[in-house]
Amino acid sequence: MKFQVPEGATPIEDTSDLIPDGLLTYQDLCASEAENILKAVNIHLKRRKNSKKNWLTEEYLRKVHRDMFKSVWRWAGTYRTSELNIGVRAHLVREEIARLCQDANFWNAEKANMPVLECAIRIHHRLTWIHPFRNGNGRHARMISDIYLYSYNHPRPVWSETSLSAPGETRSQYLKAVREADRGNFKPLMELTAQNVK
Repeated sequence: MKFQVPEGATPIEDTSDLIPDGLLTYQDLCASEAENILKAVNIHLKRRKNSKKNWLTEEYLRKVHRDMFKSVWRWAGTYRTSELNIGVRAHLVREEIARLCQDANFWNAEKANMPVLECAIRIHHRLTWIHPFRNGNGRHARMISDIYLYSYNHPRPVWSETSLSAPGETRSQYLKAVREADRGNFKPLMELTAQNVK
């Protein structure tokens, strides 16, 4: 089975590790994943992290992904070993994740003087750029960003996951902003995120 994914999404060519039966369309898959993600939200956005501690670790990033997708994919929380149409080379994933965690700890330090929202956006962007997992990278990046904001008691953006996973203006704006951040221009992603903060 091969799902037809929207433009800019990671292709899903291998469904051998799919757990639920009877998923016929990409929309069916998204609905199943969304149900699992809600459970992860209840786990990770229920108890606030200590913003002064270095909780953003490689192990924690994998745990969040596993909690988000463990009822849908057998490989949930496991780094990809194959090349995708986006992201760093598979053999560099672990190294880049370690670098992200170090950078985030630096951005988090008082001496860095980086606003909380900007730090969250940079974490979000870097995770999408690395693309560490076979699927669910954008949703995982937004979840980690939300957890970071929550640790600071900062208002979180309210993303319409339906709009972001389906072709349309919202998805186009988001992908354009992420691609600009790939070039080092974080302003569009900052503005788009700020617009969605309630």
